[in-house]
Amino acid sequence: MTNQVKYTLQTTIRRVIYLVVMCLVVILLWKLADAYKSDFVIEYGPIETAQSVLCLLIATSFALQAVWNREQRPLLLFLASLGLAALIREQDKWFEIHLPAVSWYFCWIFPAAAIINLCVKRAGNSILQFLQSGSFNMMFTAMVIIIPVAQMLGHRSFLADLINTPRVDTIILRRLVEEPIELLGYMQILLASFEFLIEHIKSGKMVKNDLR
Repeated sequence: MTNQVKYTLQTTIRRVIYLVVMCLVVILLWKLADAYKSDFVIEYGPIETAQSVLCLLIATSFALQAVWNREQRPLLLFLASLGLAALIREQDKWFEIHLPAVSWYFCWIFPAAAIINLCVKRAGNSILQFLQSGSFNMMFTAMVIIIPVAQMLGHRSFLADLINTPRVDTIILRRLVEEPIELLGYMQILLASFEFLIEHIKSGKMVKNDLR
């Protein structure tokens, strides 16, 4: 078995595992909906709590990788800052109550600082490598899920026009559509963080083998 075939096989197996995990998350959503009914999508309900946990895990995963991956540290800190910003954004109601002057908008300070750090450290090479990686592709598709798909399908006026009946609570319906889709997107980003780590480890092994 050639190295290329072996690499392709391993990559395919990981993709299948990621797909299985995403399907298991869908099954979990079904179970939670059955258990909590309409409370499933209320503010700070099960699904919003799960979203916050995933955002925390995303930020933690990239931050821990940044500790020992010096070469790609600026990039990893940027990705961790996005996870932190998403976590703060998911807690928008809490910040609107306790920090009314700035609300949750201060979260953009962290990505902005990380971008400045990327420029100062001149991390162009690591960014180019990342843009060609499988982990970037996973994150890109996850962002498509989170932003245009979830926001469009979960838009209240869109649902109201689609259903065309005043008897349906479009607020609950909006959250019912939007929140689970966002959760799936966050789950995929978390998996992409693991893929980032795996790709880094494998690229290090390939370099060592080439030097022998």
